[in-house]
Amino acid sequence: MKNKLDLLQKIKIAAAYTDVNLNIIAKNQLFDEYFPGVDVLLPAPFFIGNIPDFRSVATGNGALEVHLSMMVNGRKQVFSLKFMHDSGDNYFFSAQNLTKEGRSQIDFYGSDQPFIPQYLSKSAPMMLIDAGKNGRILDANEAACAFYGYTKAEIESLTIDQINMLSPEAIKKEMAQAALYKRNYFNFKHRMKNGSIKDVEVYSSPIPAKNKTLLFSIIADASEKRMYELLLSDLNARINERVEAEKMACVVTTSKYQNLFEMSQDAVLIIEIGENGKMNFADVNKSACTLFGYSKEELVQKHSSDLIKDKDEYDTYIQRLRVALDSVGVYEGRLRIIRADGKVRTVETTVRQTYHTNRPIVIAVIRDITEKLKREKELMEKDMVVIQQKRMVEMGGLLSAAVHQMKQPLSTISLVAQVMKDEPHNLEENSEILKAQVQYLNETLTEFRNYFSLSAEKSSFSVLSVANDVVNIAKPLLTASGITVSVSGDDSVKSFGVPGDFRQITMNIIMNSMDVIRDRGIQKGRIDIDVHNGGSHVIAVFADNGGGIDESLLPEEIFKPFFSTKGDTGTGIGLSIVRGMAEKLGGYVKAENSPSGAIFTVAVNII
Repeated sequence: MKNKLDLLQKIKIAAAYTDVNLNIIAKNQLFDEYFPGVDVLLPAPFFIGNIPDFRSVATGNGALEVHLSMMVNGRKQVFSLKFMHDSGDNYFFSAQNLTKEGRSQIDFYGSDQPFIPQYLSKSAPMMLIDAGKNGRILDANEAACAFYGYTKAEIESLTIDQINMLSPEAIKKEMAQAALYKRNYFNFKHRMKNGSIKDVEVYSSPIPAKNKTLLFSIIADASEKRMYELLLSDLNARINERVEAEKMACVVTTSKYQNLFEMSQDAVLIIEIGENGKMNFADVNKSACTLFGYSKEELVQKHSSDLIKDKDEYDTYIQRLRVALDSVGVYEGRLRIIRADGKVRTVETTVRQTYHTNRPIVIAVIRDITEKLKREKELMEKDMVVIQQKRMVEMGGLLSAAVHQMKQPLSTISLVAQVMKDEPHNLEENSEILKAQVQYLNETLTEFRNYFSLSAEKSSFSVLSVANDVVNIAKPLLTASGITVSVSGDDSVKSFGVPGDFRQITMNIIMNSMDVIRDRGIQKGRIDIDVHNGGSHVIAVFADNGGGIDESLLPEEIFKPFFSTKGDTGTGIGLSIVRGMAEKLGGYVKAENSPSGAIFTVAVNII
């Protein structure tokens, strides 16, 4: 490289060596004078129109030379620029000042034979134009002739205003801009020889010549580019129209949902979940403000825990909420909230998780059920009164049965007492008879006491045994109505709960069947009860021969509260109670018809 540096300093022209990336690695003093501060050789401005030739040099083939006028120290001077491959990854660049050496291109351009170097004939279309008043085309290369459709002699006989579609005044104005170095790039419409018009891009640089200024112009066909620009412009316009339409649709949709959001009778809260898992109110509707008693500005500043009555209740709710949202994305629950005025309300909540701009948000819909619960409690209290009244009616009937059942042992006791008075010698025998009758009375009273027991203590019990107990209590009434009851099944299958609940189920169904058989005048009425293991439940089947249930009442109507087939004499809650008790015992009840009557299937939990 030292030898090359020495060689550069001896050369009387500006010269430099570059690497493969055109970074200057060595240069002489004259190069610094012509190109002060240049560290990277950018050949495109120098060799424009000869890019293929430049690429050929860059791959190590041949050399490239071009003549160009440049401003040096405030003076326009003409240079011969050369670029060639040196060795390895190095390239050699030189700039010979023709003006100084007396072979100035300026003089040559002032002659009658202006020219574009021959090696540029097949490059991009080029023309040399007199920037004076007439705008004559002084020279054109082969590419320009082919582009415009003229012979070289024809195109050199034209002036630029015969090609350029601008007015002569506008053309002169644009050429003056190029001649004064104010512009070097133009978009024009040029007329071809065949009359067609093409969009062109023109790169124009001034070349000083003797007593005139010439414009060296390189022309590029921009028709296809302009077509694509128009298509792109049209596409952009269509896209903008579509975007505006979509924006308008979004505005309409947003407005619609905003109206629904604000008009909802339920409180709606939109909650953002931060990176730390903290939940913040992003928006709330008017109903939410009314429910909690705060303004919108006040409510969005609150933490959700500030609105809940009991902290432990809140913690439990949040724990269940997070599990539900992570698993199924929705959670329903109840809470007691505290309003701004200190009043406590009970609410139902439905919480869903969704995503907005890839961030999780929670939408909570809250409904105040305080008044609803109050009404339900009032109805329940009324129902309990009706149930109690029904139990009193049942009690009256059962007491009547008990009196009937106790008449016989009491009569026997009375008779034996008389016999013992008249026949004292049979005292031991008569005493045994009295003991048996008293025992019978005691068992009867125990059965009635157990039936009417209000104990709610849960225990395991034999379903078959409870059914037998109820049948024994009701047997006097059933016998008086000519109804036979049979109970069969497996005494080992047991359920767990309040035994009195299943007693009430059994008594309601038996009494219901008895009323139907008796009201329809059926002779030799029959009720069969079968208890068996149903796998997941204990199954008790009650079948009668009372003629069945109206099909329009099956399968659900007959179990509805206050529905009765007995007119004014019925309460309409018997079978409703049966369903409630069965569900309380972890099971269900269903009704259907057999050829001879009704079948009630009761299922309760099994242990």
